[in-house]
Amino acid sequence: KFLGALDGTYIKIKVLVVNKPRYRTRKDDITTNMLGVCTLDMHFVYVFPSWECSVVDGGVLRDIIGIKRKWVPKKDAALVACMVDLHNIGTFNVDTRFKASYLNELKIKLEKVLPHAMLKAKPNLESRIRTLKRDWAIVYDMLSGKDNGGFGWDDYR
Repeated sequence: KFLGALDGTYIKIKVLVVNKPRYRTRKDDITTNMLGVCTLDMHFVYVFPSWECSVVDGGVLRDIIGIKRKWVPKKDAALVACMVDLHNIGTFNVDTRFKASYLNELKIKLEKVLPHAMLKAKPNLESRIRTLKRDWAIVYDMLSGKDNGGFGWDDYR
């Protein structure tokens, strides 16, 4: 038996000023995404009424049914390359204190490289960056000269 339809729609809402960034869409509207599932005879069998920010229907469905996002080496390579690009541009780096919007800029860059990945700035990118920092901290420490027992990069050799 076939399901019928799975579709989402944005519903404009009013939220506290502090919550607005969580509900802001790509078109700068403050909305919630409502997902509806109905049978072939148009009877609703499931409604998910509140989803923060812009996302495609498949992304909402994937999160609702609990499919975990798998990070593969190709995605990691694209993420790191986009982070390096943002750093080299000079807008988002240590000197400018990684402005709050860098995750959104990173998401936009990644959408161009990985158009069907459907990655969100939060929690997907934020979480993966945190994981990469944790997993590769020893390499960073070695190259930066921090607690490395004399081992490090030699610019003269």
